[in-house]
Amino acid sequence: MMSAMDTPLQERVYLGLKADYLAGHFVPGKRIDIQDLANRHHSSKTPVREAAFIFVGEGLFMHHGDGGFLIPIPEPLELIELLRWHMQLIMACMSGLREPALRRALQQYSNMAEDPSAVALASRAMEIFTSLADAGGNSQASIYVRRLNERLHYTRIADAIEPQIAERELSALTSPQVADFRRALRRRIEAYHLRKICHQQHIIQTGSMSL
Repeated sequence: MMSAMDTPLQERVYLGLKADYLAGHFVPGKRIDIQDLANRHHSSKTPVREAAFIFVGEGLFMHHGDGGFLIPIPEPLELIELLRWHMQLIMACMSGLREPALRRALQQYSNMAEDPSAVALASRAMEIFTSLADAGGNSQASIYVRRLNERLHYTRIADAIEPQIAERELSALTSPQVADFRRALRRRIEAYHLRKICHQQHIIQTGSMSL
């Protein structure tokens, strides 16, 4: 257990690893080199391991069979459950919001993304859904949505391997050019998730991981 004087170091390393994670620094399924991360964040291996154990609790890392950690690659059934849970959480966050609040929450995301990279598009999806959760004003709901977004982050990076398609999908999700924005947004969010769920169901049926 770390002493009180070690807390700032532990927090710095944890936040640094979280930034690495969100920046797409890791490769799902590949063993993470703890020493490399320690060198990267100018620390010993101990705070890196402690941060990694926290990540395990958050569902972002899992233990590697040969020791150490890795980014898990969710099985299709697990991913379907995560997507359904995410859709239900977002819908619940939106349930008490009026149309003006929804428009304000998504206003900054209605334009084309400046960075078309897969990581940037995955981050944009995270920001869109987090903004909707935050607009609801329930801090606990926002926490759970953020955590679930982080668990889906590397799946979204993989989904954005064709940036033009991913960009069109996010643009359609946030487009304000509709009369009944609230109803349209709910339908768009449902369609966004169901497309991904259907893709995973197709993988299960065919045994193919191809897009």
